[in-house]
Amino acid sequence: MTERRLAHWVAIAEIVSAAAVVFSLIYVGLEIRRTTLESDAEIQAELLSYTHQRRYLVIESADLSSILAKGYADPTQLRPDEALRFQDYIELLFVAWERAYLTRQAGIFSEDLFGEWNIWFSSVAERDPAFVWPMVRDSQRWHPLFVDHVNRSLGYTKPETGKE
Repeated sequence: MTERRLAHWVAIAEIVSAAAVVFSLIYVGLEIRRTTLESDAEIQAELLSYTHQRRYLVIESADLSSILAKGYADPTQLRPDEALRFQDYIELLFVAWERAYLTRQAGIFSEDLFGEWNIWFSSVAERDPAFVWPMVRDSQRWHPLFVDHVNRSLGYTKPETGKE
């Protein structure tokens, strides 16, 4: 009888142990989901800050709008200090786009959210004159996969690395 009782308690312990494993897996899954949502929210907040910064610069800097108008029309007409401000302003978009791209590549930013942001970044960059992306592309050491991605997004045919 003792052996039977012991087997009974062993069975109960195994059931309790299995239930504990299931509950802990559910908890881990919920925590991963929460962490993913938090990281997506943080990245989106960062991307929004870049876009707000661009708007704020134009609104608050009376002379920047004239620099942008002149630069978009013909950047060779800009004085060196104006050319620097023009390029820095334009680069803000690509800095944010690269951040979104690299966090997606690292698996930190979800595909769905990146897809929506990517559509927006592309739409903004497509409105720029044709010289803008090559000028910005050659101004910094952007991640090669990001350069390929933007080249494809904006219709430039020759990729830098040939892979994504």
